[in-house]
Amino acid sequence: MATQAIDLFLELEKRERWVTAYLNSGEFKKWFDPAQLREAVYSYVQRAGKRLRPGVLLLACGAVGGDEKEAIPAAAAVEMFHTWTLVHDDLIDNDEKRRGGYTVHAQCSKIAKEEMGYTDRQAKDYGRDVAILAGDVQQGWSVSLLCDCSLKGKVKPEVTITLIRMLESYVLNTLVSGETLDILFARQPVESFEPEQIIDMLWRKTGALYEYCAKAGSMIGLDTTDANDEKVVALSNFTGRCGTAFQLQDDILGIVGDENQLGKPVGSDIREGKRTTVIYYAFKNASPQQKDRLLSVLGNQKATEDEITEVTELLVQLEGVSETKRMAKRIIEKARTQLDVLPESKHKDLLLAWADFMISRDF
Repeated sequence: MATQAIDLFLELEKRERWVTAYLNSGEFKKWFDPAQLREAVYSYVQRAGKRLRPGVLLLACGAVGGDEKEAIPAAAAVEMFHTWTLVHDDLIDNDEKRRGGYTVHAQCSKIAKEEMGYTDRQAKDYGRDVAILAGDVQQGWSVSLLCDCSLKGKVKPEVTITLIRMLESYVLNTLVSGETLDILFARQPVESFEPEQIIDMLWRKTGALYEYCAKAGSMIGLDTTDANDEKVVALSNFTGRCGTAFQLQDDILGIVGDENQLGKPVGSDIREGKRTTVIYYAFKNASPQQKDRLLSVLGNQKATEDEITEVTELLVQLEGVSETKRMAKRIIEKARTQLDVLPESKHKDLLLAWADFMISRDF
């Protein structure tokens, strides 16, 4: 493994420890009751994760000369904001695995059936209900965590208020619109899309929150409410584009990745009929017979493992995967130029290494 990548992982792991320790504070745990809700709220926090969003927020803070420790509450906030979207997204996608364990709704359903004597239907409803409530609590907690930047730290209150308003208006609505488009697209003909529509949807789902992470980190580092500051804009553009490339890589891994490394199901995007660029390019290159075969399996919740394997091989053969890889690489190359306005520093080097990792990762 390259020295640059090793340095990046070590630095991200250090920041992950800061954020996890902050979230695990006894002060917070007493808020959540009953015990099953508390366990649901903390479920993903307690598992090993990449913590890329809080990591890049802290690196952005350091890249503009700020004190990263002042941004830890904000880093914890974006991790919790991201977590509630995962809890709800897993429910929408009917996924049962996340970070190597059961998803929140699946775990709660399992408890209800095995320990509480619920019927299968009752247990499923219970798991769904607790997952929705846990996500609601996590979303509210993310706002409370942002408040700590000023209540416990030295960030000017007006900076914190600006960041809260941005998160709860622009980011929230952009992200939810992306998720809604993802759901709508799955029911529309593959041939009705252009790559730009899919990229826009991916940016809304993923890029917008990454953009916010850099914006929050750099604004805290500069202690400014000016979101149009040259460095803030550069870092925001950089991470927003990297976030889109990250989702392209996620779509690739969701088809050809190793489930044990990913800690979540491979093939579920095919069963859900997700409209990704992998699907778009493969469909574009497919013969009429191959198109028919793809359409017979895409969106089929009852597709067999053999059918999923067959379609996966088709998506690779028809260059859906390779073309998406090339697209992600082009986006990262353009994103890297955004950091030219920043002075040379270790933080800048780590951000550039982070950009490369976004499309080279296999987990």
